[in-house]
Amino acid sequence: MINLVEMILMGVLATLFMDLLSVLLGKLKIIHQLIEPHVVGRWALYMFRGKFIHKDIRKTPALNNEKSATLLSHYLIGIVLAGIYLLLELKVPIIRHQLWMPLIFGLTTVLLPWLWLYPSIGLGFLASKSSRKSPYIVTSLVNHTNFGLGLIIWIVFFRRFLM
Repeated sequence: MINLVEMILMGVLATLFMDLLSVLLGKLKIIHQLIEPHVVGRWALYMFRGKFIHKDIRKTPALNNEKSATLLSHYLIGIVLAGIYLLLELKVPIIRHQLWMPLIFGLTTVLLPWLWLYPSIGLGFLASKSSRKSPYIVTSLVNHTNFGLGLIIWIVFFRRFLM
């Protein structure tokens, strides 16, 4: 059975770590914020209304509480992904003893924006419809690698003391 408290704490920490590094790396011009935060909230809110695909989400009418929806959906996704990682640890115990596995898991989560978010907001697979494909690919790859590092931080520094 997955420990829900660990799932929540691990997911929040990994997502927060990813976000903090994203801000820092953005200020250093290493990565770029290419999708405005409210756009993710708009995408999430429209999914609850049954609209899953947008030609260009920036041209889709704005909804109330987009910024709140961004924050909530972003951290809920991080929590769910942490839960999936914990489930993998349960089902394949060797994963629990390999410190590089959370990093590999974080890297694989980059498939979510590349194959789901980008196409559904009108950018195409791997942002293929954008004139700036490479920055989208690199930024999401760096961010999701940092999510994996956040999972490692949880495992190394917090798991044994808090769980």
